[in-house]
Amino acid sequence: MSTSHSITADSVVEIKSVKASNLDAENAIKKLGPDSLMWRDFGTYLYQFILPQAFILQSAHPMVDRAVSVDKKYKLNPWGRAKDSLKLLWPVVYSKPQDAIDMGVRLRELHRSIKGTDTSGKKYHALDPEAYAFVHMTGYDALLRLYRFFSNHRLTPKERAMLFEEWKALGTMLGIIDRSLPQTEAEYWERYHHILDNVLIKGPVLDDLLDPLFIYKHYPRPPNSRMPMPLWKAIALVWGYTQHKVIVGTLPEQFRERIGLRYNKLDQMMFKSFAWTVRTFYPMLPEEKQYLPSIWRVVRDAKEHPEAYQL
Repeated sequence: MSTSHSITADSVVEIKSVKASNLDAENAIKKLGPDSLMWRDFGTYLYQFILPQAFILQSAHPMVDRAVSVDKKYKLNPWGRAKDSLKLLWPVVYSKPQDAIDMGVRLRELHRSIKGTDTSGKKYHALDPEAYAFVHMTGYDALLRLYRFFSNHRLTPKERAMLFEEWKALGTMLGIIDRSLPQTEAEYWERYHHILDNVLIKGPVLDDLLDPLFIYKHYPRPPNSRMPMPLWKAIALVWGYTQHKVIVGTLPEQFRERIGLRYNKLDQMMFKSFAWTVRTFYPMLPEEKQYLPSIWRVVRDAKEHPEAYQL
């Protein structure tokens, strides 16, 4: 398996054309409607607990590290970055079929323009096949970890197989070619562990993101908030410390050990207590409170107008 990260004309051509991708997307979107597991889980607050560790893994890929190091939006405009992610990625799942297909094309084309050279002279491109596929690969492992740590429901073998097929369908929606997308779970884990063990690095982006004080240092008050600054700083301090512990607890053990992240018995006890609290009290929330507000509006609309969400 190649671990080269150089950009070539052939590697960029590997990303599907818009026309060909749309034909595949019409078949893929049928697996991602309101009856899917992805629809049930992807837009919940529960998924937000597991999402930061996926971003850590993505940012550890050398190609992503270069791009994010140059852009620095995660540090200079963290609220804007979060808003853009919600606005661009989630509608690929939570939209009417043709709108979802269009959003997949839009997101892919947006990544096409993310390219350049970092401060050391190394080139990067957001559509590098390995990096683009790996970013998506972190999502399947994240969903499994969500069930492992934060859910009282245990996936049956049938549900797990269904979730894997939905994950592949979402990859198709994002224009990832079949040979860059593992077609079986066995192939997925072989490739995933290879990247964890041999490709990922602890670069400057991870140094920032794994700082327990990162949110305290770099997050301004939420947009339009009039919260007193001392109160916001106190919230940011607690939020950042808690998120750091959750990230460390949910990362793959092999990666955590490889980059030297501390995870002692006290850390384990704190994380297990947090996970137990989530498993105990989260299910008590009304359904509409379990979803991000913009996602709940789509979920509710699909309940009221199911025919509009069928291709």
